[in-house]
Amino acid sequence: MARYGIASLSPLKRWCRLHREGGAEALRPKPKGRPRGSGAGAAPMTREQELEREVRRLEAEVAYLKNRWP
Repeated sequence: MARYGIASLSPLKRWCRLHREGGAEALRPKPKGRPRGSGAGAAPMTREQELEREVRRLEAEVAYLKNRWP
């Protein structure tokens, strides 16, 4: 523990348990955050939803141009 700078016995015990249960692969770091494609937006949009999204984008563009050009 001193050689590798492990200050507490707890991480060492956890690593040993993980290694016994899952081998060396279990000790590899796990990816952080939410997996890609998860959540409500993961389902493909219907044609109607695509059109609504496009309408909102175009309305925002028109509003921006109206405010920009007096």
